[in-house]
Amino acid sequence: MKHLKFACYLLLSILFLNSCQKEYSIGSKANFKVSIGSWQFKDSSTLFTGAMDSAYIDSSNSTKVLHLIGTSQNGIQNFQLLLYGNTFTTGTYKASLFQNTFLYSSGSSTIYQAGELIGEFIVNITTLTDSLISGNFSGSAINSSTKVVQLTAGAFTSSFTQNTINGGVSVGVLGDSSGNCKPVILKGVYTQGIVLDTSNTVQVQVTVATPGTYSIATNTVNGVSFSRTGTFSNAGVKNITLNGSGTQMNSGPQNFTLMYGNSQCNFSINFGAHASGTTGGEGGSCTPFNILGTYQQGVTLNSSNQVQVQLNVTVSGYYEIVTNSIDGISFSGSGTLPTTGAQIVILTGSGIPVSSGTQSYTVTFGTSSCTFNVNVLPTSTSSGDYFPLTLNSNWSYNLEGGTSSDSIRSQVIVYSPTFGSNNYSTIALYQPPSSQALDSFYYRKPGGDYYEYVNFSKIIPFDQPVSGEFIFLKDNVASGSTWNSPNISGTIGGVNVSGYITMTVLAKAIPVSIGPFNFPDVIEMKYEYYIVGNPTIIETNQRWFARNVGEIYNSTSSGGSNKNYNIAAFQVF
Repeated sequence: MKHLKFACYLLLSILFLNSCQKEYSIGSKANFKVSIGSWQFKDSSTLFTGAMDSAYIDSSNSTKVLHLIGTSQNGIQNFQLLLYGNTFTTGTYKASLFQNTFLYSSGSSTIYQAGELIGEFIVNITTLTDSLISGNFSGSAINSSTKVVQLTAGAFTSSFTQNTINGGVSVGVLGDSSGNCKPVILKGVYTQGIVLDTSNTVQVQVTVATPGTYSIATNTVNGVSFSRTGTFSNAGVKNITLNGSGTQMNSGPQNFTLMYGNSQCNFSINFGAHASGTTGGEGGSCTPFNILGTYQQGVTLNSSNQVQVQLNVTVSGYYEIVTNSIDGISFSGSGTLPTTGAQIVILTGSGIPVSSGTQSYTVTFGTSSCTFNVNVLPTSTSSGDYFPLTLNSNWSYNLEGGTSSDSIRSQVIVYSPTFGSNNYSTIALYQPPSSQALDSFYYRKPGGDYYEYVNFSKIIPFDQPVSGEFIFLKDNVASGSTWNSPNISGTIGGVNVSGYITMTVLAKAIPVSIGPFNFPDVIEMKYEYYIVGNPTIIETNQRWFARNVGEIYNSTSSGGSNKNYNIAAFQVF
């Protein structure tokens, strides 16, 4: 019968701890000890630490309860370790023998809980004197997801001083003589319709006359309230942080009454309204907007993935914007717009792009909306190279300083010629809108070497066509590497001449942005054309290659003139 009564007492203790953060009432004859110390424990590699606010023995019932009570470093979480017995000495206390329970919580939410009904949880008291208690603990506990986990490296230490406290409940006063909670430190954002979270707190001052447990709370106003429970280990002036909860219903100033025993004081919170206005470029493309970060198929977005958009604010206040979700990603942002007029806000992306290509996202601000486009690069496993040659893959380029008639387009076509013993893929060059190819180029890529078969007389003015291949790109060498093509021999004006090309890797694996595109992995190459025996460079060319995209930039310098082509669109299959 005694064990059954003891088990019921423990079960009720767990239920009370879990549901309402029980305020422990100790009779006036209780042997009550308060302490100051520290505690810690681990869940996997996560270490939790905090201060021990008090340690005392409640002897008001037939079974004594040793309370070890503390708070986390930020003052938000509560630590409660209870031991049960007729007497307390150094030794082991097991949950399976109804000798301990453990609770780690935040407000009314349980983070970890241990007890006989959950699994074995062991507490070892290693030191217990009239002035000190210390020990360690570990074992099975249920986390906030109701999953059983193993808590390890638990330890506690606390100094004791004998004390008799008014029934275990502290006594003190709030605020000043005028009933104002002074001082008040308000943290967090307070806006109509927004649910309070752990950032919403109120710090108030309490003058404690008699130490003991406390419960400090406000009334519920505008759908929200603030509260805190714990133990004052000694008398004096204390700063207590109350945690907010609830959903803010209306805007404007609201008055709260804070209650601590028979003492009361008042403070006010001004709840903000939602901002209103229009988006830049309302009804069309967001104007202006700026896309930041790299977007690649299958790669999770992070804090660098942002879009900056303009809002034309007519009423200042709080805003919260969430775009539509397309292709597995979306953008969101919130905050306060303190003034009216044009303001730039930042929306941060989240999610994992499912596919490559361009997608349109809608920004909604009140009843106004606009759109912006994000181009997602192909996955790094689609082809795994810097010059894709998959059939029908195509690229469009614009000439810097040119017009639309100067644009060019290249595409991998169905033609695979053989030169010597090697097979090549063909890229045809077009000038839109014509569908008639202007020229064709031939490529192959065994391993990390990329070959081009070319008519060199297009570069070196030979009398007759001279064709051959050279390695125009290596993805398996370091930045700064150089190599030469084979000598290219022909005649110029009937005179035998040989030329060659020197390739240099200017940069490797660098991010490059061109227009709306952000390429995370680019190789920049330089090509210098020489006549053997003459150090003068005939022509200089730069070509940039993006991983799994292909050529994104081509710059030619010859005879004092320069032509630069930039990628304008692409599609890789």
